Amino acid sequence: MITDSLGPISFGLFIIAVLGTFALGAAFVLALLLKKTVWTTWIVRAEVAGLALYAVLFLFASVTSKTRELAVGEEKHICEVDCHLAYAVTGVRTAHQWDGKTAQGTFYVVTVRVRFDSNTIAKWRPRDMPLLPNGRMVALLDSQGRRYPAPVAALERRLIPGEEYTTEFVFDVPADATNARLVLASGDWPTRLMIAHENAFLHGKVLFRLSA
Repeated sequence: MITDSLGPISFGLFIIAVLGTFALGAAFVLALLLKKTVWTTWIVRAEVAGLALYAVLFLFASVTSKTRELAVGEEKHICEVDCHLAYAVTGVRTAHQWDGKTAQGTFYVVTVRVRFDSNTIAKWRPRDMPLLPNGRMVALLDSQGRRYPAPVAALERRLIPGEEYTTEFVFDVPADATNARLVLASGDWPTRLMIAHENAFLHGKVLFRLSA
């Protein structure tokens, strides 16, 4: 299974870091109020050590990762903590005109299949509970690093386990664009701070190839 992160592990480490920081911050304030200088020193040391460890793990996971490109039909799973949604590009076509509009360059019409993978549901999640996906980010990326974003409203549909649907994204891409790839990832900002998440700084991405 190709995923955007380590799933609950990435999320869990992030939550531990956040809650730990809040707890140590509260302890630090209490120590100041009680005028416990020794306590404040050890609290600061604990916080610095914890953040340093998180930073080391974060950077190690990022610099050792690699960008991966999936072929048409290959699925990428995006973690929703207690379940996964699977995404795959199922078709790509180009056109000069689309829906009554003329492209400034070339329209890329990308068909994406979205599937609620019922095999990834955690034991504690009811198997008939519908899912409203978290935020998403969709863009086309060319060989020059230029990004062409698309609206993500079509991916905000509520799903029940096992349900799937297809939707289309249309990109107006300059004629000189080559090696087009689709970016479809989590759009939630905390993912940028999660260990081993594709949105993390310097981490490799999971992209979709739009050509053979």
